Amino acid sequence: MGGKILILLVALITAVLPIARADGPGRIYTKPADTDAGIISGSVKGAVLTHALAVERDRTRVYRAVLDGAGTGFRFEKLPVGRFDLVLVTKDSRVIEGLGLGPAPDLPEECAKHLEQGVAKADSFFNRHFRHRTGIEGGVALVFAERIRDGQILRGSGEEIDACLRRLEIIELREAGDEWQMVKTRHLFREETPRIKGIPFLAHQHLIALGGLRIASAPRDLGVIDLTKTQQP
Repeated sequence: MGGKILILLVALITAVLPIARADGPGRIYTKPADTDAGIISGSVKGAVLTHALAVERDRTRVYRAVLDGAGTGFRFEKLPVGRFDLVLVTKDSRVIEGLGLGPAPDLPEECAKHLEQGVAKADSFFNRHFRHRTGIEGGVALVFAERIRDGQILRGSGEEIDACLRRLEIIELREAGDEWQMVKTRHLFREETPRIKGIPFLAHQHLIALGGLRIASAPRDLGVIDLTKTQQP
């Protein structure tokens, strides 16, 4: 009898509390195809990398690089022909990106408020978010955003996850009257971090040299990228 009551309680709790979303690396990153031969390589100074990501310019596919043992060198292999923007995440909690989001907006205060509301409403599972950078062109906004959930998280089984969740994504929104409505989003990065209430967002830097890399059959070596400077959110 006691076991049945416990199962019922777990079911009730699961029904009313948010459940962790299973959008881990297996669902975010694209598996390279053996028929593709594009290569991007490079190294950094002033930081140790945890992730190096290549985002196809149309945001359809995202590839994850192999890092060297020191975490300063990265190499993408088997990339398709096309243009890519890189996103680098460092061990000291920075994100450096060259994403092609379009022109920076100069929005009236009320319009900027509506855009912020649109980003917030696009995913209420995460209780905090930060817009690192936004581009707007022709009534379409592309937002490079970070989301954090630092409250209670349950799996579908009712088991609690003793961690925070952090996610990076590009959100596409379209202006509709006095609102901005999400059309689609592309997740770029997701990780569990230690459970810390109020955990800070990543420090952000936009680096133009990491954007619009054209890849064909010849390898592309970016040399040494200086990451000694960054901006605090």
